[in-house]
Amino acid sequence: MNFFLHTPAHKSNINIAHQEAILLLGSCFTENIGEKLMNSKFKVNSNPFGIIYNPISIANSLTRIKKKQLYTEQEISSQQGKYFSFDHHGSFSSFNQQQCLEKINNEIIGAHQHLLETKTIVVTLGTAWVYETIENNKLVANCHKLPSKNFTKRLLSVDEILHAWIPIIEQLKNTCPTARRVNFIFTVSPVRHINDGLHENNISKSVLHLAIHQLMSNHNNCHYFGAYEMVIDELRDYRFYKEDMIHPSNQAIDYVWDKFADTYFNEQTTLLNQRVEKLQQAANHRPFNFESESHQKFVKEQIHQMELICTEFPFLNFEEEICQIQQLQ
Repeated sequence: MNFFLHTPAHKSNINIAHQEAILLLGSCFTENIGEKLMNSKFKVNSNPFGIIYNPISIANSLTRIKKKQLYTEQEISSQQGKYFSFDHHGSFSSFNQQQCLEKINNEIIGAHQHLLETKTIVVTLGTAWVYETIENNKLVANCHKLPSKNFTKRLLSVDEILHAWIPIIEQLKNTCPTARRVNFIFTVSPVRHINDGLHENNISKSVLHLAIHQLMSNHNNCHYFGAYEMVIDELRDYRFYKEDMIHPSNQAIDYVWDKFADTYFNEQTTLLNQRVEKLQQAANHRPFNFESESHQKFVKEQIHQMELICTEFPFLNFEEEICQIQQLQ
């Protein structure tokens, strides 16, 4: 008797390889997959605007990255001496306006350069509920804990989402150096936005699913990865959530990552991942006796293996791990 519902992981015609640039945008679930990719030494730029949940703000951020449109002092807001951007996560905020602006623009410059080489853009949509400032009707990515009286809240329509995304998809197809090879992988975050209400959260996720379906129907470079279904329908047990009962646990993230790898990695990438993972584990190894002869031999061998894999695959970089493991000598 089968008590577990499986979502088949069909091999995609998109092949994500270590040497090819990947851009990730969106909710905190993007951070989870982005971290896995970075740890596996993929060429990743993850959330250059920070964690963003709604599809309009994510599309706007990608547009500004493509145009290399930097922010000005006039676009930076302040509250109680702290400077921030309504388009960015709170991690960009600062009590120094220039530091805030410099951090924002440095990320845009880096992401723009990365986008010129990008073949795959992974977008995780979190919610269709958005907040707009009462003062000027600006749709914000983050309210930065300002009083709720400063905002109005509403649900995006599918058409609004399409209107925001279709132009940037078309622009990237027509103007990027890798024009005909850019693929969008859309996902819906399995994180429930319970502050909106469970029923309201379900309505929101439905809007996101419908919008992605329409994008896929009209653009053959738009694809869907079912992270939402894997957590909500396959695992569907609070054992696979953190203590807040909202965010997926590390075990759930590992499960989705394995499905992601099965879908988008070919055999060569998978084998290379296994070698990288083994070396990462070695770098994090903490022996009982640092000064023992066996450990020193182990350290030298791991450094040799890291240098060897970097020679074999020049697009990999193990400098940080080599420095880390050398400190154990």
